[in-house]
Amino acid sequence: MKNDNSKEACAVMQKLSSYKDYDLESKIKYVFSDVDDTITLNGKLITSSLEALWKLNEAGIKTICVTGGSAGWADIYLRQWPIEAVVTESGALGFYRENGQYKKWINPRIDVANYQERKDDLIKKVFKEVPEARLSSDQFSRIYDIAFDHGSELPILSENIVKKIVDICKGEGFSTAVSSIHINAWFGDYDKKEGTLAFIKEIYGLEIKKIKNISIYCGDAPNDQVMFETFPLSFAPANIYKKENELVFKPKFVSISEGGLGFAEIVDVILNKNKKVGKKSKRG
Repeated sequence: MKNDNSKEACAVMQKLSSYKDYDLESKIKYVFSDVDDTITLNGKLITSSLEALWKLNEAGIKTICVTGGSAGWADIYLRQWPIEAVVTESGALGFYRENGQYKKWINPRIDVANYQERKDDLIKKVFKEVPEARLSSDQFSRIYDIAFDHGSELPILSENIVKKIVDICKGEGFSTAVSSIHINAWFGDYDKKEGTLAFIKEIYGLEIKKIKNISIYCGDAPNDQVMFETFPLSFAPANIYKKENELVFKPKFVSISEGGLGFAEIVDVILNKNKKVGKKSKRG
């Protein structure tokens, strides 16, 4: 099975068990992963997904979370979880450690001019035109992102209402992305992909062309498509099937279980494959 990052390679999602036959030349050294509904399950960090993160850490694999979640959550993830870094607010910010200190990277492509005024104007317009709209409960801990909740709390908003909110945001000149729980809007020409690539290059000196064959990406929603397109090896928990008709770029492999349970399954097959690649290298 060839390592193919073309659109055709992502046209059909394969069962996770198919990964055992994938022709992996080198061990996986980096895991890039979405958080909500990928590492978590029903909004919670479950035991198996936390254990999976520790397994990656103990195997020397660096995990970088890539999320549309708030800066406040990103700070907590980095301090509490066994991970390398967090790229958050859809690529606006990066949180990482350096010499024992916690540091924050700010995407230079953010348009900060009149930020508060433009943000407030957008929120007022959305609320006026879409009565059902509401901000995410963690909006208070966001720095550069505006998040309208559509799926993390009841009532769940319909696809038509989500589209209305997205159209208003775009009409006001905002970049947007829809995750499994939020509609994110921000000022600046970047997204999860551009923010992640800029962050790892500036902070770690990593170029995607050098690490894409030793890295994987895990995600579960339409806003992960830019990452599915970028990483030849992309994975998703089973809840991705709920959004399959919205995807142009799809993950290569899909787990049996949803959310954090699926993430744990993905980590196990990655680690097992790494062991086999290691043995093969020794024999060679």
